[in-house]
Amino acid sequence: MSDHLTRNQIDGYGRRALPAVELLPVADHLEACDSCRRQIERALDGDTAFFSLKSEVFGETVMPSALAGRAHLSVEQTAQYVDDSLAVEELQIVKDHLSGCEHCVAAVNDLRAFRAKVAPDLGREYQPARVASETRWHRYVARFSSLLPRPPALVWGSALTAILLVLAGWLIWRATQGDEKKPEIVKTTPSPTAPALTPVVSPTGPPEDPAQMVIAQLNDGEGQVTLDRDGNLSGVDRLLPAHQQLIKRALTDQQLEKSPLLAGLARPEPLLLRSGDNEGSTFSVIEPIGKVVPPDRPAFRWSRLAGATGYTVEIYDEKFNLVLASSQLTGNSWTASQSLKRGELYSWQVKASKDGQELVCPRPPAPQAKFRILDRANATELARARRNHASSRLTLALLYTQAGLLNEAERELRALQTANPNSAIARRLLANVRAMRR
Repeated sequence: MSDHLTRNQIDGYGRRALPAVELLPVADHLEACDSCRRQIERALDGDTAFFSLKSEVFGETVMPSALAGRAHLSVEQTAQYVDDSLAVEELQIVKDHLSGCEHCVAAVNDLRAFRAKVAPDLGREYQPARVASETRWHRYVARFSSLLPRPPALVWGSALTAILLVLAGWLIWRATQGDEKKPEIVKTTPSPTAPALTPVVSPTGPPEDPAQMVIAQLNDGEGQVTLDRDGNLSGVDRLLPAHQQLIKRALTDQQLEKSPLLAGLARPEPLLLRSGDNEGSTFSVIEPIGKVVPPDRPAFRWSRLAGATGYTVEIYDEKFNLVLASSQLTGNSWTASQSLKRGELYSWQVKASKDGQELVCPRPPAPQAKFRILDRANATELARARRNHASSRLTLALLYTQAGLLNEAERELRALQTANPNSAIARRLLANVRAMRR
């Protein structure tokens, strides 16, 4: 290739009209040439190119102003989120972003659909060829990621990067298929004078019993979920690819990971929540403590204090700013009068009025009574799963565990164990969730 790209190459790259044979040389050149990259950036025209491409692919009209002033997920974050390979802290950040960004959600869904489409072909039994394909795939993904402009030079939406990744990956995959050489078949004619040789037949054992290939099997709802030694999962065709991966990992590891949403929500011992007044009463907060709460208007409960004439509930954010307080109450329960922010961490306390004094529970040195409101992304995913797969106890249990809803996860796993009384896997998963609660 010459010192710089020709005008036809720049225009073809900007219009996504370059043939596959020229795409990779142009990409290599752009990686090393700032001058040509700036011309490409001007040709692509940022958000205008993105929305033009999205309108062509999806048949919808979206105004560029929808992305104004907002940051989006990077290519690496989108790919790692789809592959479930994000670190715990970054996973929470990505989920919080997805809860309010429709463009990044669309990019994640597009990339998941592409992965599901090419996954069967990438999983060929020819191990050397598959490893080579995966190596080239990751190399080209890294190369295309490095070519994407960084702000403020050119702002790309995450949906555009995902679409470019899909197109590039598809071209690369097709190219690698052409690299595989077909085996050459040589026909030979035996000499008429050569003596006939008796072929040597290698002894083979009897065919393996299919039942011995199965490493995990569970009755789940109206069907049966099975995992064999080769990693093939059956009985889950109706589920989303992401949910299938959750099930496969749980049946393989037989161990569930604690949700990052439970971080900082260790449940204190009940004795530490006593008011500590001179009469030694058992005035304490009861619920919610050390858990994730699904509704954004949670219900609060506490024990009664003998002789108390009223109670007041106060809710604080992570910086201990008062965000909501109840009026004077005579009972020992109260539901929040307004919605709290999803995904946020809160603490709460009760003030009891007795004999002209005000007693607070919990009070130092007792730890704060903390809880978290379920984030919007997990709330939406759980609502869809309950609507479409209500009979799949295993799917719901894994999603509840992922969202930090341990009470709900334990309920589903108890039902799964009832349907599989002799299953060691069902017992281990249930014991795992109970240990998280403790």
